[in-house]
Amino acid sequence: MRPRGAIDILGTMIRSDEGSSIMPKRDEPIRVLLVDDHEHVLWGLTKLIDGEHPRMMVAGTAKCIPELRAAINQLKIDVVVLDVYLGDDDSLDYLQEVQASGAEVLVLTGSPGPDTHRRALDGGASGVVLKEEPAEVLLREIERVHKRRQAPRDDRAREQDCQSAVEARIAGFLASTTRR
Repeated sequence: MRPRGAIDILGTMIRSDEGSSIMPKRDEPIRVLLVDDHEHVLWGLTKLIDGEHPRMMVAGTAKCIPELRAAINQLKIDVVVLDVYLGDDDSLDYLQEVQASGAEVLVLTGSPGPDTHRRALDGGASGVVLKEEPAEVLLREIERVHKRRQAPRDDRAREQDCQSAVEARIAGFLASTTRR
């Protein structure tokens, strides 16, 4: 008999005798919610991510803010891949609501403008990917933000501090080179 909440030889969490919930396993796929108002984009992203099973899987899709809200309340989601514009709605206005669900947010946008990217990151998104990037970039970023979600809070804060420092250095470098 194993102790409560023990880890088996493969490093997988097993059922705890305390309570009825099952602890997360390391080998479970990353559960992704896709949010975009274009059906063909959702179809393509679904094919891409489901093709990566068992690493990741599409847990659900949404085309508008009400569907997004329903999905984060009803589904178990690890990462939300969120388009910026959903019809007339700016999804960045809802970042805190999405984060309150416990999921990490990865913004997927067609806008290369730094203002949108800055607003997404300042609003709490864990990353921004351009729609024109290769598929591998999106898949790698989904894994990166998922790992961030699993990291202890101190590590997440340290990562954010490092990311902010790098962004500040890059911004300073760009500002100094454009003055010439």
